[in-house]
Amino acid sequence: MKIRAAALSDRKELAHLSKVLGYPIEEEVLIEGLKRILAEEDHLLLVAEIGGKAVGMIEAQPYSTVYSAGRFFNVLGLVVDDQVQKQGVGGKLLSAIEEEARQRGMQGIRLNSNVKRHAAHRFYENHGYHSSHEQKRFIKEL
Repeated sequence: MKIRAAALSDRKELAHLSKVLGYPIEEEVLIEGLKRILAEEDHLLLVAEIGGKAVGMIEAQPYSTVYSAGRFFNVLGLVVDDQVQKQGVGGKLLSAIEEEARQRGMQGIRLNSNVKRHAAHRFYENHGYHSSHEQKRFIKEL
């Protein structure tokens, strides 16, 4: 297994992984988003590759606020293809983002997980994460 930066050539696998995560997206729409993200210097999008195919991905960007000391990575998404779950792919992706955070002098990793994703919660807890509070997310489309 190889962890590497995502590339435009990963678009088909990333579209599939987005669907696995619960966010189906047309490949054409994903291509535009992928181009934008890959151009952002601080934005991080890594894939786990097995046999030349992206089977997992993690996306994060720096996160800081006036009410907390230091900077964090905010994980925007972590997903592993159903066919390779329980094989350490997600853990390797988390480790890679944690190492990148250390190299950048960040204090930690922040992530949100839907209250219904109980298996994901156990996965994060097994990797040393803890829940600090529950919240609702509000979005206003413009």
